[in-house]
Amino acid sequence: MKMFRASLLILAGAILLPAPSFGDNKNKRRIVPPTRKGAASELPTIRKVGGDSVTVGKKTYKITSFTRILVNGRKASLGDLKAGMQASVAGGVLRYGKSEADTVYKASRITAKADNKLEEKRREFNKKQAERARELNRRYNQNRNRR
Repeated sequence: MKMFRASLLILAGAILLPAPSFGDNKNKRRIVPPTRKGAASELPTIRKVGGDSVTVGKKTYKITSFTRILVNGRKASLGDLKAGMQASVAGGVLRYGKSEADTVYKASRITAKADNKLEEKRREFNKKQAERARELNRRYNQNRNRR
């Protein structure tokens, strides 16, 4: 009976008392800047505009009479598309090739933006956030070294 009470007392003490944590948690506090991502910043750009094709990113799309082209939300033609515009393309595979470069795609809808101001704003925002995080990390390290 005494043995049972002793083991019960030891077990209760082990459960109620917190266990010491090992490791240095001081160095784990590091400020990481939040970055801004959005649909506009992730759109691929038009690389080349040909007679009946458009290269967006790494894919070349054939343009047919059924392809709907929008620039800044307004109806446009193939001549209105310029290299460097951000674009999204809806379509499918016209003919499979041995590699991705040989595969021919058909565009059913191309939506493009004439200005890339959103990309510049995103880069500027991310740059400011990175500078702010560097400054906060520098202050934190100075305060930690004083202790």
